Amino acid sequence: MEMKRTLLSVALTLASSIFAESASPVPPAKKAEASLKTETFKPMNVLLIGNSQMQVSNLPRMLTLMSESAPADHPRLNIGQFLVGGGTLKKYWDAEGQGSPRALIAEKPWNYVVIQEIYCANAKEFETYAALFDDAIRKAGAKTILFATANVSEYFNAQYKYPDSFKQLNDMQLAFGKDRGIAVVAAGYAWMQYLGDQPSKGQLLDLYHKDMGHPGKKGTYIYACLLYAAITGKNPEGLSFEFPDIPGDAISNDEAIRMQRAAWNQWQQQGKCRP
Repeated sequence: MEMKRTLLSVALTLASSIFAESASPVPPAKKAEASLKTETFKPMNVLLIGNSQMQVSNLPRMLTLMSESAPADHPRLNIGQFLVGGGTLKKYWDAEGQGSPRALIAEKPWNYVVIQEIYCANAKEFETYAALFDDAIRKAGAKTILFATANVSEYFNAQYKYPDSFKQLNDMQLAFGKDRGIAVVAAGYAWMQYLGDQPSKGQLLDLYHKDMGHPGKKGTYIYACLLYAAITGKNPEGLSFEFPDIPGDAISNDEAIRMQRAAWNQWQQQGKCRP
């Protein structure tokens, strides 16, 4: 009888202990850990205004797919676009009516508006219309990003030599961005990080479309990695690099890693002067 009482007492003590443990509040550290697992960022609205440099290998689509492949604690990107072949900032600004760049900027709460100038830009015209766009973008409550592309290759136009033409196009925009307090995505310099000082003809053209003037899938991927870093503040390493619905040679795993690192390194180096 005494043994039965002892066993019953032990059982009641264990049950009480288990109940108390399950009913006790979750420690703050565990609550924080649990919330991090389920937390997701609000999608970011991004408007791209540019020309065939963004259009030929579908930069908007690439950015969307990359953001969807990111971890849950990275923001997704909702991409809007106004892309016209041969377009300049002046042409974009002069367009009027519904669906024009100025109308698009005003009609939606964008987080960022990315504006891209043509490769053969006139410096004075660029500064005039970049400033007009920046004023309109700020008025709408968004932030401006200047997207400085790589230049065409010398095999497209002999006067555009690598790397001098890349530097000229990007430095013009970096200087303006610094004076104006605008973030600049210097994609020409990201290409240079990937290619090095003296790439072979084959290495250089590997980043271009077959026309040797526009970026191909690989060159556009460097664009996308750098823009992703600038918009989200996140490292693009580990994001998707397979885009079967975008024409062009497939990007290998090794190439993707090098491209992601070149883009991230470029953005990190710009960090000291970006707003």
